[in-house]
Amino acid sequence: MRSLLTRPSKEIGTAAAICFVAMAFVASFAGTGISPHPVTEQSTGDWKPLFNGTDLTGWILAAGRGGANAGAGTSGTATPAPPAWKVENGVLVGGQPAPGTRTGGLQTVDQYKDFELELDFMLAEHGTQCSAELVGPEQANASAEKSCLYNSGINMRTGYQVNIGRREAGEFIGVVVHRVAPEAIRRNVLWLDKGDEKFPTLRKKEDWNHLQISFKGPRLQVSLNGTKICDVIDNPTDPGEAKWKEAGPICLQWPPASEGGGFDGYVKYRNIRIR
Repeated sequence: MRSLLTRPSKEIGTAAAICFVAMAFVASFAGTGISPHPVTEQSTGDWKPLFNGTDLTGWILAAGRGGANAGAGTSGTATPAPPAWKVENGVLVGGQPAPGTRTGGLQTVDQYKDFELELDFMLAEHGTQCSAELVGPEQANASAEKSCLYNSGINMRTGYQVNIGRREAGEFIGVVVHRVAPEAIRRNVLWLDKGDEKFPTLRKKEDWNHLQISFKGPRLQVSLNGTKICDVIDNPTDPGEAKWKEAGPICLQWPPASEGGGFDGYVKYRNIRIR
């Protein structure tokens, strides 16, 4: 979510906001009779694995810096994910495949509206001089070590993100949206819930953490390692946010090194399942 916190609105569609761009692409099919990805029926049935631990079946590369149609062929389907996302020993790994390389988030082929999602994640980290202070007219993050800002996230429907970062650098594990509001950072980046802000020891550093997300109607709840850290009721009335109430893909944010001071780290996911 680093790019959401530190970039002006004209740059929203870059890097860490890639998944939001892809979801807007999905929304653009509304009213055309065309559905780019099937909508999965919701129920209280059995858990379904989203990641098989072997390959990227069921996932596609989200549109990147080239715009909503980036990575799409003549049929309108996205191209297979590049080496930036790979499977190692049953673990899904995202990170910089080569210096200066840019890629996109990884999103599910299917769409989901009301669901429960569980997964384990591990975020690479570097540096110890982290600061969550925001300074200047653009509210730039003043962390002494920019590598502290390295982050990932999980996007859902077409506008919500559960950010995954280091709370000591202001990259909370919490819920964020793009919305113009008096308290928004960078004019349009709004924390709906800063999640683990008040739980300094809850996230296990450089280790596996268990994340649970429940999204039912307007209520979004997040638990980290068994402790509920977010409980949001959001019912947007702005016509531009109408699609936020509808189904969309689950998207894993690729963590660009450029947003962590050049830190070439990784994010790892495993045991991803949904119902």
